[in-house]
Amino acid sequence: MSSDSSDHTPSTNPIDVAVEGLVIRPDAFNSPRKGNDSDASLAVSQAHAAAAREKPDFNVSSSQSTFPLWAIIPMIGVAIAAGSMVQSGSMTFGPNIKGYEYALTLPSDFGPSGGGASGNEYDPKIWIAKGKNQYATVCASCHQANGEGVPGQFPPLKNSEYVIHGETRVVAILLHGIIGQLQVNGKAYNGAMPAQGAVKTNKDIAQIASYIRNEWGNQASLIYDDQVAELRKSLAARTAPYSEAELLAIPLEANLTPSKHSAAPAAAVTTPATAAPAAAPKQ
Repeated sequence: MSSDSSDHTPSTNPIDVAVEGLVIRPDAFNSPRKGNDSDASLAVSQAHAAAAREKPDFNVSSSQSTFPLWAIIPMIGVAIAAGSMVQSGSMTFGPNIKGYEYALTLPSDFGPSGGGASGNEYDPKIWIAKGKNQYATVCASCHQANGEGVPGQFPPLKNSEYVIHGETRVVAILLHGIIGQLQVNGKAYNGAMPAQGAVKTNKDIAQIASYIRNEWGNQASLIYDDQVAELRKSLAARTAPYSEAELLAIPLEANLTPSKHSAAPAAAVTTPATAAPAAAPKQ
């Protein structure tokens, strides 16, 4: 090797770079030098000193890395208390500093007499609302959302004598359907209504009947599923849709067997098997 002082050949000292973990400090690099063994020993000592200075950089104080235990314990207690309160359904809190009570207030129609999780589905409002949903999917395409039907084809349900009078006619129509000409409110219709008894439950039919008897200005008694079940049983032998003459044979004010769900059911009217046809509406 040349003795020229400008020679920059890397040093052959045993340690020229101090590494501790992944950190390399600039002062760990020693300039190339020449010398004897004592110089090499000095270089090693300097490298060790540099490495020693690195160690504190890897120590994270407890204030930076440790969450105080005294803060965790109250948080756990609050979480347990909140979970117990939700599980038990208790959402009532005591008065605050100003005396206000913080309590969970449910809607007035929630609960046994309303439409909540444990609500009474036989509540008139709920019953009719379900009938409205049924009507929208089953009946509205023919009788229309306004209940006025389609001239010449599908009769109106609004102010219809087959809807707003006795209960028996309207349920019989829903169960077994109609075919042929029919006079409603003095106008002739000639279409066909499919029977719903084969595809709808007693409850479905009762809800639809209740809805159309109390919509568009109509006002009549509600009809319940136990009433529909009784009429369905009495008509079990029937397989064909009704004709106008057969419907007119059912007295206009004939009602179903009183329901156990109705607080004040309409009086039942027994329909004689050989009842004389009622007079047809005037043309």
